[in-house]
Amino acid sequence: MQMIDAEVPAGAAPGSTFMVQTPSGLVPVQVPPDAVPGQHVQFSVVQPSAPPAPATMGTVVGAGGYRSGRQYRVNPHEARVDNLPLLQGIPVKDAERKVQEIHKGAHLARERPPFPEHRPLQDAIWTAPFALACAVVIFGAIWSSGKLPQAVFDEGEQEALAASSMAAAGAAGGAASMLAALGFAFLAQRSPACVVWTSLVFGPFLWIAGGGALMAAGQVFLGAICMALGAFTLCCVFTCYRSFIPFMIKIVEAVSGVVRENPMMLLVSVIGSLLSIAWSLACGMSIAGMQAKLRLQESGDNETETYILFAVALLIFIWGIQVFYNVCHVTYCGVFARWYFKKEEEVALRRSIRAAMTTSFGSICFGSFLIAAVRVMQALVRQARANAQEDGNAICCIVLLMLECFVSCIGDILEYFSEWAYVQCAVRGVSFVDAARITYSMVTCSNVEYIIQDLLINSVVSLGALLCGAVGAAVGAAAGCAMQGGELAAAGAIIGLFAGLLSGGAAIGVLSSGTKTILALWAEDPEPLRRARPDMHEEFEQRILGKLSE
Repeated sequence: MQMIDAEVPAGAAPGSTFMVQTPSGLVPVQVPPDAVPGQHVQFSVVQPSAPPAPATMGTVVGAGGYRSGRQYRVNPHEARVDNLPLLQGIPVKDAERKVQEIHKGAHLARERPPFPEHRPLQDAIWTAPFALACAVVIFGAIWSSGKLPQAVFDEGEQEALAASSMAAAGAAGGAASMLAALGFAFLAQRSPACVVWTSLVFGPFLWIAGGGALMAAGQVFLGAICMALGAFTLCCVFTCYRSFIPFMIKIVEAVSGVVRENPMMLLVSVIGSLLSIAWSLACGMSIAGMQAKLRLQESGDNETETYILFAVALLIFIWGIQVFYNVCHVTYCGVFARWYFKKEEEVALRRSIRAAMTTSFGSICFGSFLIAAVRVMQALVRQARANAQEDGNAICCIVLLMLECFVSCIGDILEYFSEWAYVQCAVRGVSFVDAARITYSMVTCSNVEYIIQDLLINSVVSLGALLCGAVGAAVGAAAGCAMQGGELAAAGAIIGLFAGLLSGGAAIGVLSSGTKTILALWAEDPEPLRRARPDMHEEFEQRILGKLSE
């Protein structure tokens, strides 16, 4: 037996439990009846008689102060510049600052154990502006619903018929894309290998098919470029990606197994898709009504006012789409986390939805707003670049293009890292900023970054969503042709594609959420995965060791 001393974290009440990292792994500790937060308590654990040999690293070339033969993961509380490979080769001051952030994240993780009994509201102030945005969109949609029909009929009976046919074609495409998304999610449970391969080769085949269509239409040069690009991408899949595909299939198989145990997760994706589509329609109606009013008033010459209205409308639209997507994402993360730690599995989905819609909803609104703000900035810069190009200002075009690339990179980084941070929001109920600190601390000290480099999950999800969008576009185009010939085919295809991307992203996004949750929690405590899926645990270790020995 070994005696361990632990500090009761803030918010822990007598009789509740918190997790403590010990030589034997994470151990649940019950708070004594007379203990208060900040007080030290002692408990005993069984010291393993023959602990497994720590995984070691091979020779690291050019790693500066880092030496081989050490464990591949470091306790975040004991992190230093010389024992973290990912901090080698950067300026000392920057590395030391990162170590300080790692220690802050480790302290937060200790204070806020997984699945606390009491979850305070986090970032609650951000729910108010989002509620205001929802009210504005709903009011605008209701107001426009009375204005748009009259405006359409004023244009003529033929235009009114075309508008109703376009809506019907879009609805058909949206329904087909949602069915395709659900079918894709069910296929992932039955045949993970088929899903991975289909997702990876669909994009190249789409380029080749599009190139063939362009060549048939007389655009030989452009069609040849598309076909060459598709063939090159397909070669990359069978050469560069081939060694990563079995690893990806193994992960999709594990994630799909959890979805099979919790099939109602797919209902969450359907609701999220419907909310996203409804939000898009409401925003579209509000913008159309506003434009119709401006035309009637003949006041469209103020370019500054137009830019402001465009920015606000785009910000509200992207913000809502991001919120609905991240609510689904946090819900998925909660379910996978409970499967990982084998806690509250019977009520995993209900508890996860409740956390996403209540205590963590402010954090979801905050993180989604940051992404939306950056994307709006990117759109404004792109529009300014287009205006400069029309004016023939080459220098301004170059400067704005560089700025657009910079802002786009910031947006991509925010989107990518926020999905990892939301795992801690779902598990610990912390704020968005604290979740980011905890995530950075755990991922850096466990060298999970080397596993992420081999993941193809974003490609699988993105191309899977594109596949659903293609189905929606095809059905929408066919419905448009059937109702009014080829005139509405393009409109039906665009609406079906958009609906397909939304529904496909929500349904197939469960694979991304599951993968990120398992990896984030394995970075903190690998023992549960070693017991549940020893093959995956070993694969993770070997991939880290392989990268460190290069």
